Amino acid sequence: MSKTSNRQIRKFNPGTFQSDEELIQQFVVRKHELGIVLETLRGNMDSQSCQHVLVVAPRGRGKTMLLARAAAEIHTNKELSGRLLPVRFTEESQEIFNMADFWLEALFHLARESAPHDSDLAQELRTTHADLSAHWGDRSLEDRARAAVLGAADRLDRKLVLMVENLQSICDSVDADFGWKLRGALQSEPKMMLLASATSRFEGLDDAEQPFFELFRIIGLEPLNTEECRLLWQAVSGDAVSGREVRPLQILTGGSPRLLVIVAGFAQHHSLRQLMEELVTLIDEHTEYFRSHLEVLAKTERRVYLAVIDLWRPSSTAEIAARARMDVRTVSTMLGRLVDRGAVIAEGSGRKRLYAAAERLYSIYYKLRRERDEAAIVENLIHFMVVFYNDAERAEIFPRLIREAVESPAIREGLERTFQHFMIERQTPKAFHTAVEKIDKAVEEISKFPEKIHAAFQEKAFQRVIEIAGQALASLTASSPELSNMRLPELLESYVAWLWLVKVQAYLGLEDFKAAIAACDGITERFGNSFEPGTQDMVAAASLYKGDALGQLGDFEAAIPAYEEGIKLFGDINRPEIQRFVVIALINKSLTQIQGGRADEALQTCEALERRLGTFFTGEEETEFRWRMIYMRSIALLLKGKHRSAMDAFRSAYALFTPDNEMMLDEILQVAQTLLSAGASADELVKILASDEVKFGALAPLTVALRQYAGEGVRVPAEVLEVAADILKNIEEKAAKGVP
Repeated sequence: MSKTSNRQIRKFNPGTFQSDEELIQQFVVRKHELGIVLETLRGNMDSQSCQHVLVVAPRGRGKTMLLARAAAEIHTNKELSGRLLPVRFTEESQEIFNMADFWLEALFHLARESAPHDSDLAQELRTTHADLSAHWGDRSLEDRARAAVLGAADRLDRKLVLMVENLQSICDSVDADFGWKLRGALQSEPKMMLLASATSRFEGLDDAEQPFFELFRIIGLEPLNTEECRLLWQAVSGDAVSGREVRPLQILTGGSPRLLVIVAGFAQHHSLRQLMEELVTLIDEHTEYFRSHLEVLAKTERRVYLAVIDLWRPSSTAEIAARARMDVRTVSTMLGRLVDRGAVIAEGSGRKRLYAAAERLYSIYYKLRRERDEAAIVENLIHFMVVFYNDAERAEIFPRLIREAVESPAIREGLERTFQHFMIERQTPKAFHTAVEKIDKAVEEISKFPEKIHAAFQEKAFQRVIEIAGQALASLTASSPELSNMRLPELLESYVAWLWLVKVQAYLGLEDFKAAIAACDGITERFGNSFEPGTQDMVAAASLYKGDALGQLGDFEAAIPAYEEGIKLFGDINRPEIQRFVVIALINKSLTQIQGGRADEALQTCEALERRLGTFFTGEEETEFRWRMIYMRSIALLLKGKHRSAMDAFRSAYALFTPDNEMMLDEILQVAQTLLSAGASADELVKILASDEVKFGALAPLTVALRQYAGEGVRVPAEVLEVAADILKNIEEKAAKGVP
């Protein structure tokens, strides 16, 4: 739902019981195509020979919305409304079997459309329609109905824009001479133009012996691109997202506006991760929609269509016939019908022609419902996409730090204990006790700040995070200036340090790296000598964030000392929480050294990291850190030209890789791309990945990208192919920039 409208965007019947203003407001994509339609309309206004338009696209691409939006423009634009009148037929014109039916249908809708302009005429047209319909056996019915339509156009002094949907379906049901009669009427009557839609470029359009040959200006509606998906998602859900965040949804829906609206309506205010995790729920809730799509197909067509969506990848006629267990010639005929329906799209020509479902989500629906093992393929792809496209989390050094701190009840409990201490302790200096009493009134409000900060982070409203944190800090000191000059109680000190760190994280989210660095320096200066564990954690985190911010600015020489400062300050403190910061500092230091081309120093840092892992960590946590250490070692070795050693290190890292670990999945993507862009063999990388069948299956888009990079032709589902294309793009960009 758009933030500027409280009316829901229609999935199936745009324009039905909607005002022109709503349609105009909700029309956020297809503006180029609308421009072509309006340009044609304006050109027809004074022409003695109208140009007719046919909008061609599979179901769900936005044909109905485009026609409804064109009608709204005619209604509201003074230039157009004085010269044109839209006559919109229903989406399914089931009652048209001959030319007389066509004119009666036009008369019926013209009566409705003319009412705002001439109510008496509208009533006359309704009466005429009823009278003509009653005399259905009259041989002159066609001529009389046509005359009534043209007579109304004369009285209104407007050209009629006949908006007819699914023209290909009408042509399948009508008399043999229907097309020629319609063509003749359109070419001889300058008072009418046809703005029609079709689910495919049907055969008669390209046959010189057929009536619609070269009659239309054809506008094809391609799948929405990433930016268009982003705009539509924002209009429907009210959530602003980046192009990268919406990219998985573009891939899963195939850029279908209808499917994107369905998903957006389901996922309002959900994160990408939440949405992808609940995709099965979405499909379950829309089972009737998916099922009805199958049930409208004839039995033989349905059997072929099920084979298409089960194969998932673009498939040949022979492959589909084998899957459907049917004769190839019959399957070829059925595929032609499915293409005409817009249910299937065809790529290529002749023997190389391949077929796939027009709406991709049907394949995923079928896989998830048919067989558990096959559903795992879909789940792996979805999991992979969440990790690959989740820019916001991958950009954070500690993606869990703020989230865990805010969600943890420790902050609230700490506040409560602090203020309880204030009230119970009677031995404190008088000035301090006075200050405590003054801020006691703010306790309830202060305890709400973590929740507000959490909500703002969820919405990526980083500027608001900074403002809330500032308000919280001000609440602690505004009541009593002397409080800011005293040593803060330990728990309150941790809370203040955390608020400052929250601001650092928000600055990083805004990519204001200089402000983040200044805030990190402020934390270290104010709290660097604290012995309070919670405060130490914040100072350690600040040193790491500072290094990250300097790295983002490309100042690798300054970033390394920032990490070293944190390692020096906290390296000897034997607390797991602190040692995690130290280990991550070593990891980031090594990565920064690699980025600065200091491969020998990076290898030395990896050795220091390995010694610390054996001392402080065990189990799964050690495995994760060791994994990161090994993969950085492989990159450093590659930079030194030691390709064989680098690949051996990557093989060791892969042995530790766990497919359901998002951090590992993200980083194996990064290291594989980095190795490839730095000159590693794509074939050898594929062999290493293929050494474990389970892990290999979880990395399908990466392995496809590697195979394509090696020049191999790959035929896989379009979703996998598009993710692989984005991975290849990343590889090429890294190689061009020389980024390790």
